[in-house]
Amino acid sequence: MGRTVRGRRLVAAVGVPVVVAGLTTASLTLLGDEPPHLCKPPVELRLLTDPDLEPTVRKAAKAYLTSAENRADDGCRRSGITVYSAGSALAVAAFARQSDPWQRPVRGDENPQRDIGPQPDIWIPASSASIARARTHTAERTYVELQADQVPFAYSPVVLAVPQRVAAEATDERVGALAALTAALGRRAPGAEVRRTDPEHTDAGLLATVGLYGTGRQTPAEAERTVAQSGPPSRTAADLLCTVPDDKAADERTAVLVPEFLLRTGVGCDSATRAARTAAYPDDVPGLDPTFVRVRWQDADLDAKPRDDAVRRFHEWLTGRKTADQAATAGKGLAAFAEDGFRSPAGQHQPLAPDEGAAGGVNFGKFGALRLPARLPAAANAPAMTTALKGYREANGPGRVLFLLDSSGSMGGFWEGPGGAPGIIGQALAGLGAQDEYGVWAVATEPARGPTSEVLGFGRHQREDAQRTVTSAARVRDVEADPYLALTAALDDMARRGADDQRPQLIVYLTDDEDNNRLTEGNRLRDLVQSLQTRQERIPVVMASLDSGGCDPGKPDAAVSEASGGRCLDTKGDLVARLRDEVARTGTGDQE
Repeated sequence: MGRTVRGRRLVAAVGVPVVVAGLTTASLTLLGDEPPHLCKPPVELRLLTDPDLEPTVRKAAKAYLTSAENRADDGCRRSGITVYSAGSALAVAAFARQSDPWQRPVRGDENPQRDIGPQPDIWIPASSASIARARTHTAERTYVELQADQVPFAYSPVVLAVPQRVAAEATDERVGALAALTAALGRRAPGAEVRRTDPEHTDAGLLATVGLYGTGRQTPAEAERTVAQSGPPSRTAADLLCTVPDDKAADERTAVLVPEFLLRTGVGCDSATRAARTAAYPDDVPGLDPTFVRVRWQDADLDAKPRDDAVRRFHEWLTGRKTADQAATAGKGLAAFAEDGFRSPAGQHQPLAPDEGAAGGVNFGKFGALRLPARLPAAANAPAMTTALKGYREANGPGRVLFLLDSSGSMGGFWEGPGGAPGIIGQALAGLGAQDEYGVWAVATEPARGPTSEVLGFGRHQREDAQRTVTSAARVRDVEADPYLALTAALDDMARRGADDQRPQLIVYLTDDEDNNRLTEGNRLRDLVQSLQTRQERIPVVMASLDSGGCDPGKPDAAVSEASGGRCLDTKGDLVARLRDEVARTGTGDQE
């Protein structure tokens, strides 16, 4: 297809041959059991999936690459597969409204190649309802076609994973409405808490939100208070299962809404200290039903025939179906899903794996699950997910965000172009809507001007106007920054603005960390951390460091963000995309 790989969230490139300088039509493959002769580079398929599914999908793709089905008659591989994931809301919005810039990236807010990755050939969302959400429903021209299977190839319920010490013992008490299960937990363990992952980042988090909001029993704001926590929600279920044990007391009283299969696979951290968990099955929280989607791009026909053949072969191997509308069968590729604890998408949702004792058997009881609960919910519908996401974004009203832009002399090397500091701020504004309030301060201590100066006045803005103002007004100054004075002034300013309401607030400090000595001198850092921890209304601070080690343990940025309940971001990850996600969580931007 002649597409350039620009994505920053590629997680695993499996089986992609190494191209040696000077070889353009063939490469000598020395991996695994490849034949000892020249093989042409195989077609590289690009597979986008949900972050919760990514480890299992990657395992299945790896198995396919070494399978007989992926071998030509001469012993060479037919295809390689690059598996990557992206936030579910971001992917849905990109398919629905950004197919043009996905093919032809332009400068500005909308650049899916930058934010998600290359144009996929295959998409496997965790919920089939996301496919309908991702289709264009307006007269707007689209450059992508989503050809989805009529039925999913696997299933996993979203469960309430309760610490074993306070879990219900009777099997029939482990199935029911989410509200009833959480109320019963509260009676057994007063002070028990419930956590859910970020509804914008995974389908499972959004499905949990569908159940949490129910059928209008309570407003989204009321529902959100039942899962309120210090700091932002975990991005994935595996992250949630790994971070809850950081606080032993919290681990023993906190139930988490996660996909059932992750009770088996999401246990690769803190295994010595984590509380054992028992799955309860809310029958009003829709389940995951991963579905195979062939993604076709307009005018991408340079290698259409071999690419179609490669996708067809992988599809048949994974799902066991020769066509998109064929009834479900057990494809060879489902062995990875069976091993990880997934279920059949049909009937009573029997586990894909046999019971323990048989070859490849899985004992669900060993990871706190029921092999066959009395009731398992159906998959979600698109309107319910769309409504829940809208409710989540608007639960507490429009947000307030104050950006602090380090404008000291050392920032000169990080200033120009869309990837420069003002450009990063401009891209982060994509997470804010017309009703949100925000402003930008320059952080640079000039004589008679104090530690900050205004770049963009605080208030409501048209996004394009705000971006132009930031680009034109922000200037590097030949002075130092004082992050301590800037942060304390910002905290006081935001506390004053939020004194009379409960609207979400956020402070973002974008810096190269060159002047962090001004933050750590004397008792400044200790005093700032103490102030952040003891404020009556905590205001999260995102420390966005242009230093790859800015968020390492013990660094000032990490201490400030942790004390405030915010996140620390540095260039070891995709700082731009993650910063926009953090801002969008506070604002009411129009990503979907």
